[in-house]
Amino acid sequence: MARKNLQAADVVTAEPVPRPRNVLIYGRISTEAQSLNKLSMMDQIAQITGRCKRDGDNIVGIFRDEGETGTNMKRAGFESMIARATDGTRTIDAILVFSFSRAFRNQVEQELTVQTLRKHRVELISFAEPLTKDDTGDMFRKFIGIVNEYQSKETSRATSRTMLANARLGYSNGGNIPFGYKSVDSDIIGNKQKKRLAIEPVEAEVVRLTFDLARNGDGTSGPLGTKKIALWLNERGYRSRKGSLFGTGTVHEILTREAYTGTRRFNEYDRGAGERKKEAEIVEYDVPEIINRAAFDEVQALLVSRQPRLKGPRLASAPSLLGGLVRCDCKTSCALTTATGTSRTGKVHTYYKCCQAIKQGRHKQDNGACCANRKIARPIIEKLVVDALVDQLLQPERVTAILMTLKARRDGRQASADQRLTDLARQVADTGERLSRLYGSIEAGTIDGTDPGLKDRVAALKSARDSALEALEYAKRSSALPIEIDPVAIDRFSRLMREQLISGDVAARKAYLSAVVDAIIVSDNTIRIIGSNENIRATLGPKGQPTPAVRKSVQEWCPWPAIA
Repeated sequence: MARKNLQAADVVTAEPVPRPRNVLIYGRISTEAQSLNKLSMMDQIAQITGRCKRDGDNIVGIFRDEGETGTNMKRAGFESMIARATDGTRTIDAILVFSFSRAFRNQVEQELTVQTLRKHRVELISFAEPLTKDDTGDMFRKFIGIVNEYQSKETSRATSRTMLANARLGYSNGGNIPFGYKSVDSDIIGNKQKKRLAIEPVEAEVVRLTFDLARNGDGTSGPLGTKKIALWLNERGYRSRKGSLFGTGTVHEILTREAYTGTRRFNEYDRGAGERKKEAEIVEYDVPEIINRAAFDEVQALLVSRQPRLKGPRLASAPSLLGGLVRCDCKTSCALTTATGTSRTGKVHTYYKCCQAIKQGRHKQDNGACCANRKIARPIIEKLVVDALVDQLLQPERVTAILMTLKARRDGRQASADQRLTDLARQVADTGERLSRLYGSIEAGTIDGTDPGLKDRVAALKSARDSALEALEYAKRSSALPIEIDPVAIDRFSRLMREQLISGDVAARKAYLSAVVDAIIVSDNTIRIIGSNENIRATLGPKGQPTPAVRKSVQEWCPWPAIA
């Protein structure tokens, strides 16, 4: 018995060897951090990676966000990281950031994210702010979050004050430079290079041409509308700054940009609240004039006079999924309105019915055999439309085919831009050759070099040559980029679009539905879903992320040609 006990005591129990932690690394830099020369992205990742190697951690993924503010939680890299850590597999043990300020600038969002990660047994670790794993560590983390949020708001206020002061002095604060202008170096104040807006000659000429077409037409017609102006510019090889075709939205933006009259407004809108600020908070400063005030006001009056009746906002905010899109196939091609009915049991049923037929009393005609008596159950038609889009349109093969068609069309349209490049190159060569012949004649003594008119002639040729050369260089820079067809991005786009249409609240589903569908025409036996291939290209965002354009109002004052 003693020997048994001795042998049992001699046995050493082996302790389990802990496995290496699986970690994710996150880094972020913003424009604020870059301007203050703070820790760069490479330094953040390098220092965290070095710590992981020392601790024996296994790096599963590295996520980055560049040029993103920490107050915005909708960052592509951050959202992908959180999705990976909380995907349910529980294969991630920790997320490492250089400091909590790199991941959060909002204390409430920070704590909500920490609680979400803890439910999946994922620890959030700061490289620069080591904390204990107890209540004291939690309190310090919350305090750090409050300080980071306060610093972010103070920095925002200081930045706003600086930008307002810049605007009052007439300097540009960066951002999107209006079409027709370019940013040039101005004064140096302290160690800061200030910039002002100057006229970009080629773009300014397009702006003047656009206003002239809106006022007078092209000589063969009267004043042109935004759609006709866009077609006119595209057919003659004009392109936007990024090489894209001109659309009605771009033309309308040009025609309504008041800065062309010589006065630009800064701090006009509150981006967070989406509201216009008070006049006392708006700063006006002078910029070079492209269009005189009289011509600008004349075009604004024309735009107002041509404005068609807008679709009521109630259709866009209606609780029905197809509100504002679904229409009847009757001769007036009017919208279908929502209707309800109550059964004997008290159950409320919802329908779509022809709006104008009910208003005009046509439901009493033809013994009731009229579209007004066609009641379509809302749940049924909404399911049919969504299923058709998911099964037939939002499949990677179909999306790829649509993009291939658009690519071929884009290549065909690019021919006009290529022809313009050829014409401009020929114009540059022609003016250069004429200038050379003129110089040769002067050297040979054929032309009197003291002739008073010769100086003006040479100046005119030089100006024509320089203008053509500048237009040629601009046309080359703005040459249309080819449509990229990335199978991975297309697959992700198709999957995310299907998820958005099937799940989510009505407002979100309507936004994505309106992004790809122009109209839904209902008859007795068929449902026609009408949309443009261009809708798919416009909705396909970077890396396959769907980016629907929300339509505030849709103009349908003359709807029937659009569905022909």
